[in-house]
Amino acid sequence: MTNTPASQPVFTFFYTDNCERQALAPVADEIASRGYLIQWSTDSRQYAEVGVYCEHACKPNAGFSVVLLHDLAQRHDIWPHFWHHEPWTAFDMGIVPGPAWVERWQTQTNFKQARPKLGVFDLGWPKADLVYRNQETFKQEAQKLREQLGLKYEHSILYAPSWENHGKQDEFVQALKDLPVNLLLKQAPWSDKYRWVLNNIDAMDALHRNCADNVYVVDREVSIMYCLGLADVMVSDESSVLTEALLLDVPGIAVTDWLIPDTNPPRPASVPYDYVIKTVKADLRRTVEHVLENAAEYQQQITQNKQHQFAHLGQSATLIADNILAALAGHTHLPTPALKAQVDIDRTTYQQAEKLAAEGDMKLSTQMMLELIKQESSCWEPYNDLGTLLVSQGQFEDAELLLEKAVLLAQENPAIPLSNLTEVYCLQQKADKALATLAKLSKYTPNPVGSIPHIRRCMETMF
Repeated sequence: MTNTPASQPVFTFFYTDNCERQALAPVADEIASRGYLIQWSTDSRQYAEVGVYCEHACKPNAGFSVVLLHDLAQRHDIWPHFWHHEPWTAFDMGIVPGPAWVERWQTQTNFKQARPKLGVFDLGWPKADLVYRNQETFKQEAQKLREQLGLKYEHSILYAPSWENHGKQDEFVQALKDLPVNLLLKQAPWSDKYRWVLNNIDAMDALHRNCADNVYVVDREVSIMYCLGLADVMVSDESSVLTEALLLDVPGIAVTDWLIPDTNPPRPASVPYDYVIKTVKADLRRTVEHVLENAAEYQQQITQNKQHQFAHLGQSATLIADNILAALAGHTHLPTPALKAQVDIDRTTYQQAEKLAAEGDMKLSTQMMLELIKQESSCWEPYNDLGTLLVSQGQFEDAELLLEKAVLLAQENPAIPLSNLTEVYCLQQKADKALATLAKLSKYTPNPVGSIPHIRRCMETMF
């Protein structure tokens, strides 16, 4: 490691298991190659001059902080509302891996929880650098693994679950072991905090080690990328590896009735990915055989889906390092600019429409606002303005729908649409709703004078 002047910061990379460490390693290597000191830590509460994080729902304790995804399927059970439960607002910089996550973020950008201080940046998935930064080296390492395992057949089926429980690995082996293929069993390198999962893995691996000459237990610490480099098909429950399989042009199969033990009772696998083939345990063998027999028809779909999931293949760590170091140097314009939130783009259009209205061109102004609403914009103002316009025309029911939407979108300060919505409820003699909305409005208007007309109107509605 190159020595650096004391004025240069130390970079701390935080991880809770080796999957996270593997995801961050290309960035750490890139930073170190530029002469900066790096260190690794499993305690995200530790102070860092520059902290790089990727664990679930963490809070930074750093002079400058960067957050990446824990995995590509992070909180897929609540998409697209990821940032409501794992906010990034306390971080300086957030990084997403490609178009699919950019689109997911765009739907949430009117919520402050989704907004790091400097913004969100589309800089790729650094874990993919292992494959694409030097593809020839990667192929050589994958070949070494093939030789080390002593694979019997040309084709391989990879088993890589999110959780090992209820004998899933044995169900996989029993369904497929008499096919002329290699069965690669690759479990994740779980932390000791999940000893019960490790115990399940130990039991399954002991059962299947040497159980047949085409079944291979792969070291858990081996990167999943090398395993994908050997695979023709992969099978999982709901693991993010189903997305990473696209990097190696490997079709993924999810067994949807395999159970996930993160709830009590365990739940069925959740697989909200349209690029994954779904099946059930009873049909696993038939599905695998069909995919093997029709491999060519899946490749075009895989190519399209890969482009949608990943950006900057082979360049991610370089781009991330460039942006971090430019930000630390105080540069106003970073090498890769922050993503423009769609809500901000829409608000610019709204402001143009508002200007047209002020100039007397209500027709064009209204058309522009209607277009924003048709596009399901997250900008609350057009819903509010058209709602108030409909009120003036006596179309109270339609106005109510628009103003309710405006309140929902104006999360930070919904005082204006709440005020207008209270008025609409009063005009429709909906006293209960008017009073409930007025109570909400009082949280955002500490000066009671502004509420007096609404209170009077509510009272008139009730009597």
